[in-house]
Amino acid sequence: DRVPISTKAVVSTQSTGQSASLYRLNLVRKVGKIKDALFELKEAMPHISAVLMGTRSTDPYSAALRTFTPCDSGWPELMRVSPILTWSYAEVWRFIQELNVPYCSLYDVGYTSLGNVNNTRPNPALLAEDGISYKPAHFLTDSTLERAGRR
Repeated sequence: DRVPISTKAVVSTQSTGQSASLYRLNLVRKVGKIKDALFELKEAMPHISAVLMGTRSTDPYSAALRTFTPCDSGWPELMRVSPILTWSYAEVWRFIQELNVPYCSLYDVGYTSLGNVNNTRPNPALLAEDGISYKPAHFLTDSTLERAGRR
């Protein structure tokens, strides 16, 4: 692991802030589990009826989702909007690269799936020939290995 764990959260937060500024988004930061964060968001902003998600159908527990899916029972009453739900790993990277979309710099040092600081490591499938460094995430050709760096 070439990037210290304490640095991972900072790097991810910086790229999120850059995107929010670039696209003039009102960034609301929540810490903790997504369910709790959505309840807090709905309570603080009761007028919100939908949330934009980066979920893809290959993500865990996401195979049955549709582009517009209401949150499950026991969750806040929100519509989950998942515009990239049917995109492949390669399509996500093609979009990012062709449109110069800002992204977290951890993807440049071998991370292919970001979870939390305790379960995310560089993807072993991207280990470079030197046995020390990692290739950038867009070099991953086998999409079934996207989460190989997660524990």
